[in-house]
Amino acid sequence: MDSNYSLLISKINEFKQQFYLNKLLHGLIYTLALLFALYLLLFILVYFLHPAPLIKTILFFSYLLILLGSAAIGIIKPALAYFRLSKTLSMEESAEIIGNHFQPVRDKLLNTLQLKALADLSPAHNQLILAGIDQKINELTPVPFSKAINLGENKKLVKYFLVPLALILLIGLLAPAVLREGTRSFVAYDKVVLPPAPFEMILLNKALTVTQGDDLQLSLKLDGDQLPQEVYLKEGLNTFKFEKKSSSLFQYTLKNLQQTQVIQFSAGGFDSRSYTIIVKPRPAVLTLEASLSYPSYLKKKNEIIPNAGDIILPEGTVVTWKISTENTKQLLFALGPDLQNLTVMDNQAVFKATLKKSQDYRIVPKNEFSLHNDSIRHKIEVIADLSPAIEVKETTDSLSRKALYFTGNIHDDHGFSALKFVYILKENGIARKTVQTGIPVKSNQQENAFFYFWNLKNIEIKPGQVLEYYLEVADNDAVNGPKKTRTAVKSFAEPTAVQLEKQMNTASTQLKQKMESAIKLATQVEKESKKLGETLLDKKDLTFEDKKRDQPIT
Repeated sequence: MDSNYSLLISKINEFKQQFYLNKLLHGLIYTLALLFALYLLLFILVYFLHPAPLIKTILFFSYLLILLGSAAIGIIKPALAYFRLSKTLSMEESAEIIGNHFQPVRDKLLNTLQLKALADLSPAHNQLILAGIDQKINELTPVPFSKAINLGENKKLVKYFLVPLALILLIGLLAPAVLREGTRSFVAYDKVVLPPAPFEMILLNKALTVTQGDDLQLSLKLDGDQLPQEVYLKEGLNTFKFEKKSSSLFQYTLKNLQQTQVIQFSAGGFDSRSYTIIVKPRPAVLTLEASLSYPSYLKKKNEIIPNAGDIILPEGTVVTWKISTENTKQLLFALGPDLQNLTVMDNQAVFKATLKKSQDYRIVPKNEFSLHNDSIRHKIEVIADLSPAIEVKETTDSLSRKALYFTGNIHDDHGFSALKFVYILKENGIARKTVQTGIPVKSNQQENAFFYFWNLKNIEIKPGQVLEYYLEVADNDAVNGPKKTRTAVKSFAEPTAVQLEKQMNTASTQLKQKMESAIKLATQVEKESKKLGETLLDKKDLTFEDKKRDQPIT
């Protein structure tokens, strides 16, 4: 009984081998059919439609996924089962399939397997059950279970891959460029592969990197036997015509580039590969704010200029610039000849300076991409603190030459710190004494009138000594220190005995000369009077000339 049952099991196993071999052939044929049919469709589509790299990438990997899925299900899975490396059909499942093909033995084969399982579970009734099993096995032995699988039917399926394969070979013979270029473009799924043109489009630009806002001139050269007359630039949905410089040289300028873009050239019905113009961010100054802190002595309120440019300010003002930037790593701040590199934090930079002279300032934003320096230039006009001015009138007392009166005015642009009357007592050119006397003024006014009386009687001055005197005004300049202005230096000297004698002699001489001149004049008048009297006595009537001559005498 055991040998008969083992023979039955071996026949079922032989069926299972045929079953999985048939599935393997089915899967191989269908996988090849998909391989050739999809390949035929895809290389033709790519050759004529020239899809973008993204579309080609999707098609390429979809093609691979379909083939891998078909191979996994139709080839690998049945192959593993055929070599008993994976789960296979159970005996009952195999019996069901065999029974569906051989109807007379359908129930007998399944009952035999069930009785054998029952015999193993019930040893007490083993002999009776085994006798029934032997009887059924004898009835099943003539049936060829493996014939339930007809491998020859797979020949009908070969046409599914032979037809697309034949079409591929036919295209390869009649239009090899279609097969070759279509396959090349499809395999290079991440690149733009175009059909070869009868001429070559050569981009002469060595670099396609610009800074935001710059222009880029494209120079394109055509090389070949047959050259088109027009060349176009494609950028997205836009098309621009190149300017023809010669039969083979074309140029076009892209203006004010703001962002990275992909371009392509088209000429004579052929397109070039794609080029990427990389636009790097341009460093820029967005706002410039200046805080002005004026010198305290000006009594002027500090202020903020929100959009600072050219600035006019008083000397000594402390200016703090707050600079807001974009795409900037570093700022170069040039104040006159002095250069300062400023670090930019959170798009902000600060620079502080005390200004004492007029000059230009320049701000240059920089980053790692900037190829040239775009600068902002402005002027600073510093209004210097002017020197004070003084006007004075000196008057001598009518009764005493030692009493002097000084009146006048002082002027300044911001005010005064002092007004002094200064005299120096000198003897033989050497200063013996210096005295300064303050004159009250209103320091916060730009103009003051003043009066000062100087009594020289209070000063002990000896003959031969000299008094030099002047007035001096000082402004309130707290930046450079007070500036001073003096009147002309005048002098007063007490005359010596010799000088007094000389002055008396000079006065006596002058008086004598005046008296002699008066005597001469009186003598002349007397003579003319006598002469006139005699003339009048001789004439009865006076003429007009006589009357006129008589007027000075009367």
